[in-house]
Amino acid sequence: MPKSPYLSSETSATFRPYGLGYVELPGALRVETRLAEIDPATLRIGQEMEFVVYVHRTEPDGTEVMNYAFRPVIQADRP
Repeated sequence: MPKSPYLSSETSATFRPYGLGYVELPGALRVETRLAEIDPATLRIGQEMEFVVYVHRTEPDGTEVMNYAFRPVIQADRP
């Protein structure tokens, strides 16, 4: 589990590892980002990725704190 100041609703018992990678956005901008896919066998350099939003944690008052990641585009996702 990441060290502080990482803040999530996870505990050491519920934490699931996640991947990090560089995603190139239009205009030649590359960002280091969280990947929603953790199996390295399904990732390859140059593959198309899509932006996804997920609930990162829930505050004590019930407010959901959102975050983002990128995941590979699956051909079945395309029309």
